[in-house]
Order: sequence, then structure tokens, then C-alpha cells
Amino acid sequence: MRILPAWLRTQLCWVLPALAAGFAVSYQAARPGPWRDEIASWSVATRTVDQIFALGRNIDGVLVPYYLFLHYWIGWFGDSAIAMRVPSIIAMTGTAAVVALLGRRWWGNTAGLLGGLLFAVMPAVSRYGQEIRGYALATLFVALATLLLAIALDRSRWWTWTGYGLCVALAGLSHLLSLMVLAGHVVMVLAAIWRSGRWRALWWVLAVAGAAGVVLPLTRNGLGQQSNQLNWLETATPRALADVAGSVFVAPILGGAVPGLAIAALRRKHATPAAVLWAAVLLPVGLLYAYDQLVAPIFVSRYLLFAVPLLCALAGAGLIALRLPLALAAVVALGAIGLPSQQGMRRAHSSFDFASAADVILDNQAPGDGIIYAPRDGWQATDLGVDYYLRDRAPRDLMLASDEVTNASLWATECADAVKCLGDTKRIWVMAADNIDPVFRATATNQLTYGEKAVLKDYDQLAFWRVSGFTVTLFVRED
Repeated sequence: MRILPAWLRTQLCWVLPALAAGFAVSYQAARPGPWRDEIASWSVATRTVDQIFALGRNIDGVLVPYYLFLHYWIGWFGDSAIAMRVPSIIAMTGTAAVVALLGRRWWGNTAGLLGGLLFAVMPAVSRYGQEIRGYALATLFVALATLLLAIALDRSRWWTWTGYGLCVALAGLSHLLSLMVLAGHVVMVLAAIWRSGRWRALWWVLAVAGAAGVVLPLTRNGLGQQSNQLNWLETATPRALADVAGSVFVAPILGGAVPGLAIAALRRKHATPAAVLWAAVLLPVGLLYAYDQLVAPIFVSRYLLFAVPLLCALAGAGLIALRLPLALAAVVALGAIGLPSQQGMRRAHSSFDFASAADVILDNQAPGDGIIYAPRDGWQATDLGVDYYLRDRAPRDLMLASDEVTNASLWATECADAVKCLGDTKRIWVMAADNIDPVFRATATNQLTYGEKAVLKDYDQLAFWRVSGFTVTLFVRED
């Protein structure tokens, strides 16, 4: 990059990664249908503000700020999959620029460019940049907070500390566990104290206290809810800890290659910033694993997504040991390794194809049809998925006693008397989702309750469809 004017190098080092990330993340972003977590986001965000807060008192309390944001976003831009994914697309695009700026600050324009481009081509960036959840937003604000902290520790100004505190607050509001990065920020502050005095530590404490004052009132209901939200988890094994990098980066090879390059940053000049950035990566991993082992299962790799931009910034610093053409070739090669994952995530975000199942029902239903969703008490979101795609065109929900909104929950309550609720309905659809844990395939009736099975013995199975994740069956009773 030295053949270019200095001002152009300065701008291109972050503009090019942002453009690359914007293209990579937005490419075919509308193609995969929303999966169950995204369906849950839509279900909650389309409720009233009071109903969102009511749900937060029972479950997903830490996600209430994101649901409120999405609620207003949907009001402005609609609830198509692509419309709801735009905030995540923008966030990942911006994060690529921040990665480049972070690398440039400590290791120069070339390191910034390489780190930003590396981040842009990571499969995890595209995957969560196309997710209707708060992970991408949290990733952006963690990276930006880290950059602003580096600036503030070098040159303390009230506006940099204010910006830092705001980004910390926004990170926590996007995903509360992203605040684990503060453990690494403590190391950054301690290094600055050792170098240039202790007043900056006071500014940091004030900024974090202000952020906590914003985050805690909106998320306090969720602080004790992990047993409800994460009851599907078991305590993580040491192998899960060892495999965490491969899981976070989606492709295990990249989970080894990028941290390997990041380690090389420790051997170059400016090793101190590399060490403190590594602390911001490793300490949250350790904290999450320790909580999982000592308190309650919580070790989910995507909760550590905010570490990806920090590792990419470090990897960019490691790559400057190579000549620029060779370093760029390495970035391209790593991007190529992730292509199979990139292609897969653009086909589907999960094995549950809500859209195809809904199409089967829409194309074959008749007036007066009813439907049974099974199972209703699991994490498959079977009924919510049909609601998203069919809205008021879905068959009558025969077993519904109290819906998710009334329950201030993600689950409806079903009628206890199947005979009474199914009544004299002549055509009954059964949309059965495959079981998640243990994994087994749904048949026409193996996910139904005893009462539902008893009633359907008087019906004939007229038609049967199998789509990914679901078995859809039409039962008919002859007069």
C-alpha cells in the first residue's frame, strides 16, 4: 500500500473491508428462511411494548432491549426476513471497518486492511450477519468499545470516554453476555495505569458504571432466567472448551488458522497491545466456561461471537510479517476454505424448513380445516413458524387454549380435552416437528398426545408430506 498517497491508504484500509463485508453478508441474505430463534424474535417483536415487557418477566428478559428495537424497526420497515436482517447486515459491515481501524491504530494501515478483509470473509460473519438476533449488534459495539478504549487510554478526553460508555451499554443491551469483554478491558486499563498513571482508571470506572446504569434496569428480569432459557443445555465438557474456536468460526479449520495467525502478533513490535487484545478474547471464554461449570450450563459458542473481530485484528497484525501480495493471498485462501460453509448457510439456517411445510398446508387446505401442532412445548416453534408464513390463512388451531401473547411466553397452552377441542372437524392437519433431544424423526402421530392419538383413530390418513424437519399429514373423517 506504500505506493498510494498516505491519505488514500488511511481511508482504503477501512473502506475496502467494509465494502467486502457488506457484499459478503448481504449476498442472498433473503434466501434462507428464518429459523426458530429468528421466528421467536419476530413473534416477540410484533407484540405491543407492554406485552414485550410482560414476556421479559418470564423468559428472555436479557433480550428485551433487542426485542424493543426490532419492534420499532418492524414498524418502520416491515417484517420480511430481509427487512428484519438488515440491522445485523449493517452491524457486521460496520464491524469490518472497526476491525481495520483497531488494527491500524496499533500496527498500521496494512495490518488494519488485512484484519478487516479477513473478518469480512469469515463464514461466522455472514451467518450472524443474516440473523434476526442481537449477536451482530453486540459484536459491533464490543469492537467499537475496544477501539474507543484504546483511544481514550492514549489520549483521555471526556467525549471518548462517553463514547466508550455508550458502546458498552449498547453491547450489553444487544446481548448481555458480551459484557464479559470488560474482563479484557480491565487488563487494558491496568496496562495503561502502569504506563501513564491512574487517572484513566477513574474515567473507565465512571464510564462502565454509567453503562451498567443503563443496562441493568432493562435486563434485570433476565439475570436469573438461564435455567428456563437454557434448560436444553448440559454442562460443557473439556472437549467443548477445546473446540470453541472452531464452533465460533463455524469452520473448524478457520478456528485454528485465525487464532494461529493472531498468536504471531505477539512476536512483533507492539506486542503489548496484542497481549491485552488476547486478554479480551481469552478471559471471556474462561468466564463463560467457569460459570457453566460452577453455576449453570451456559457454554454456547455463539455467545462468544464478539471475540471474532478481536482475533481478526490480531491476525491482521500477524500477517504483516508477509509481503502484501502473499498476505492478501492468505486472506483469499482462508476465505476459500470457508466457501462450503458460506454456501450452506445461504440455503438454510437450520434443518427445519418452515416455509415448505407452510406451503404444503396452504396449497392443500380446504375451508373448515383444523390443525394440530406437535410438539407444542418444545423449542421447535412449530406453531410460530406457521403463523409467520401463513398469518390468518392458516387452518384453525384446534388445540389452542391460550396463545403465547396471553401467556406472556413463547409457548401456547393446549386444551386438556382433545375430544372436546377437536370436535366434529372433518379434516385435521398434523404438523409434527422432528424431536431435538434426543434426535428422532416425526411420524404422522408419534409427537401427538395420547388424547390426540385416540381421537385420530376415527380418521383416515388422506395424505402425507415430508419436508426437512417436519412431517405434515392430513387426516379425514368420513361421514
